[in-house]
Amino acid sequence: MNMPRKPKNFSTDLQGISKLTIDAVKGTAQVVESLHSTISQYTSILGDPENNTKDKKTKGLTGMIYKSINGVTHLLGEGINAILNKSSNMHGNYTGEHKLSATREAVAAAMNGVLGDHFEKGKNPLAINMSFRINGQSLDKSQLQEFFDNAQNDVTLLIHGLCMNDLQWTREGHNHGKMLSEELGHTIVYLHYNTGLHVSENGRQLAQLLNELKLMPNLKLNIIAHSMGGLVARSACYYAKENKHSWLSMLKKIVFIGTPHHGAILAKGGHWADVLLQISPYSAPFAKITKVRSSGLTDLRHGYIIDEDWQDTECRNLTPLPANVQCYAIATTTSDKESSKLANAVVGDGLVTLNSALGIHKEYNLFIPKAKQWIGREIGHIQLLSDIAVYQVIKNWLA
Repeated sequence: MNMPRKPKNFSTDLQGISKLTIDAVKGTAQVVESLHSTISQYTSILGDPENNTKDKKTKGLTGMIYKSINGVTHLLGEGINAILNKSSNMHGNYTGEHKLSATREAVAAAMNGVLGDHFEKGKNPLAINMSFRINGQSLDKSQLQEFFDNAQNDVTLLIHGLCMNDLQWTREGHNHGKMLSEELGHTIVYLHYNTGLHVSENGRQLAQLLNELKLMPNLKLNIIAHSMGGLVARSACYYAKENKHSWLSMLKKIVFIGTPHHGAILAKGGHWADVLLQISPYSAPFAKITKVRSSGLTDLRHGYIIDEDWQDTECRNLTPLPANVQCYAIATTTSDKESSKLANAVVGDGLVTLNSALGIHKEYNLFIPKAKQWIGREIGHIQLLSDIAVYQVIKNWLA
């Protein structure tokens, strides 16, 4: 298993932005300035959703530096490095042990969601390597093997969504995984991955990482997947079947939470990605990059999960749910009215419509039984991570 890169400090970590081409990130200086302002204000992982950072500006000397860089685009990379070095000197180096390490993870996850494929291609130090994590710490291959060997009960893997990371399963003091560990005795592990890559790339890699482990035949594996994480889970199952991986026979249940199996209808408009990026103040600044969309963002838009989906966009493939695995789907709407057709068919949870989250489609229906579906009201896409009613449904299904 490849271990994630461990930058020496926060400033060095963010300097990876300068490796992007000017054409790909026109206006990056504005993004970094907004991000810099955001970082200085927030200490929580998701930040304060009520504080809109869209037009935040830095002040004083730092603000002057940003203004200068905006006027000298051919020195963009060097300029950003200068800014970040200046920021480091002013605020101190943010090492992995610093109290803002969770913020660093949120920033990196947001950037990978929007530009992760560019980071990967350019071998940018910001690129996230896939890993299994516990309490925000990555497990190497031997640690992961020991983890599975010592599992006393069901092992439940939680897979996060676009622009997010494993730490963000904790929201408003609640974590679905932690509660399942306490109440059902499940052994919990989290997946951390670059959400800017193609879903199929992440799915294939997840399948391979699990295949490299020597899992006991009696192991019971479950997956809880939020948003894009559900597409990654389905993709991993597809490639596991294609390559005859033994771990697939140990997978008992998958719970999809707000997964856009058939894409997001908001993608038909021009602002869907911007809406999604506003989930976190650390990803919101990237909404300013209007022409850059990662492979992961595009896949989420259409519900692509295998290579052929994005390689031949004129002919979408029907990829069924994995056989012999019990699949459940949670879909929600921000409306409080069950009869609201507009809310159900268009708005949904703010990103994913009810039908898409339930796998319902005229041509590509996933046929998830109604007994394994649950629809919640007045619950937004990000609220799925902390809503107690959602947790109770998950708990009942896994119990």
